[in-house]
Amino acid sequence: MIELETARREIELAPAGPFLEDFVELFGLQGADSLRRDGGAHHVTASCLVVDPDTESVLLNHHRKAGLWGQFGGHLEPEDLSLHAAARREAEEESGLQLLHVSPAPVDLHVHDLSSSFGSCTRHFDVVFAAYASVTESPSVSAESLDVAWFSMRDLPAALMPDLPARLPGLYAAALRSSDAHR
Repeated sequence: MIELETARREIELAPAGPFLEDFVELFGLQGADSLRRDGGAHHVTASCLVVDPDTESVLLNHHRKAGLWGQFGGHLEPEDLSLHAAARREAEEESGLQLLHVSPAPVDLHVHDLSSSFGSCTRHFDVVFAAYASVTESPSVSAESLDVAWFSMRDLPAALMPDLPARLPGLYAAALRSSDAHR
């Protein structure tokens, strides 16, 4: 399982944004429990926005519990030794794509409340990475999704996660910057 100090180091690599202090506070209050799904109603998750820079497209999943489209992600598992590893695992499990190249550092930090359909989880502190793939690759639907599909950034589905319409252009741009910086 990821160690708290590893998570702290990875969080510090994220671009400056409004949620860094929320993560620092969570880590201070809950310590390593903040990294476990059963560590409390508020905990860290890892997600991955899969992009195809050549076609200006994103791969999204129609999340079964939320009933909305969003990036791939979820809870940290015992085998995850880093937030990066968790984000990659989640993206590969939920998209069916393998050997994704994932940004070395987070491209965003985000905190969001959850509906009652998520059970005892009430708030996720999400660490967002970017992954790079091609629209020529065929994703597959996992048990956690209703559908998985590529969308042009100019033609996104209407039923996106509540704050994703406002955030997605910035996330996409951050994914491109991360790709350019690590080529």
